[in-house]
Amino acid sequence: MSRLRVGVFAGGRSAEHEVSIASAEAVLRAIDRERYEPYLVYIDRDGRWLLPSGPAPELEAGQGLAGLLGAATPDEEVERLRRHQEHLAPAVVDDRALAARSAVRSLADVIEVAFLVVHGPFGEDGTLQGFLELAGIPYTGAGVLASAVAMDKIVFKELMRGHNLPVVDAVWFRRSAWRREPEHVVRQVAETIGNRSVVKPARLGSSVGMSLVHELDELPAALDEAFRYDGKVIVEAYVPNARELECGVLGNDEPIVFEPGEVRSTHEFYDYEAKYVEGLAAVDPRADVDPDLAAQLKEYALAAYRAVDGAGMARVDFLVAGDAIYLSEMNTLPGFTATSMYPKQAELAGISFSELIDRLLLLARERDR
Repeated sequence: MSRLRVGVFAGGRSAEHEVSIASAEAVLRAIDRERYEPYLVYIDRDGRWLLPSGPAPELEAGQGLAGLLGAATPDEEVERLRRHQEHLAPAVVDDRALAARSAVRSLADVIEVAFLVVHGPFGEDGTLQGFLELAGIPYTGAGVLASAVAMDKIVFKELMRGHNLPVVDAVWFRRSAWRREPEHVVRQVAETIGNRSVVKPARLGSSVGMSLVHELDELPAALDEAFRYDGKVIVEAYVPNARELECGVLGNDEPIVFEPGEVRSTHEFYDYEAKYVEGLAAVDPRADVDPDLAAQLKEYALAAYRAVDGAGMARVDFLVAGDAIYLSEMNTLPGFTATSMYPKQAELAGISFSELIDRLLLLARERDR
């Protein structure tokens, strides 16, 4: 029996490039090669696509995908972020690399279904999904609209409010407003949010560009940092002593919701370093919560998933402080690294990593049909 040709998409033009490669490595190691023939489709930081010349070889013990691609690992990216360094241009540009429009025309001749682990802008925000729709290639995860809505924290929060789902107070600004009227921006944050806040790029994940503001005099630096990564920035009210709880969702028309998990960071908040350096955060796929709270979180997660017209999978994040529950974010392409919550929650639900990959590929083809 012939094996299904699966394109595993990695890299991308976002600050989550390294995380995507780590996720792709985990997928390549876990995919059932008796049923599937995986092909690595790598997108570099400049948006050039390197199409596979053949199936992806099995990775040996101690052999990392980042090294084979000449890319950094999440650990190395942590060091770059600490030093506020820019990314170096690749020493060698593969002469087989194609512009996106040329690559999409060729993809359908290589693969039958796409397994997406391209996190962040140009991968998780509906743009890559739109390319695959045009090429007629089924893909894992949410469609164009759901991907775009969930990626934009501002639009997502407004949609949740429209569905009477609880979210924290927030204001948002464009880069042009910050450059033109910085005093007005600071004053608006002071009047609507207060001294303590959380500043984030509106359309990025992995806590890249995110800052916790304790006093207003820290706000300008936090906004500058966030605007390095996005032209839109959201400033949210800080929720003191909040637990960070997460529910994974799996399915299309009849999705299931995994039991809540919890993240506890050794840092002041769950930043990029705590997420991807082992030992800096405890990722508990089964949180110690009472049954009523678990049921409420699962109900909210399912309502949010349906509100955005989710498909395939998502991870829905919450902040819980006392009796207050706030829907924080939705990640339509959650991480698949060794430290990621989503595959751990699936495993607790009786779904192994390889079976999870299988289910997502089945869901992709089901939605395409």
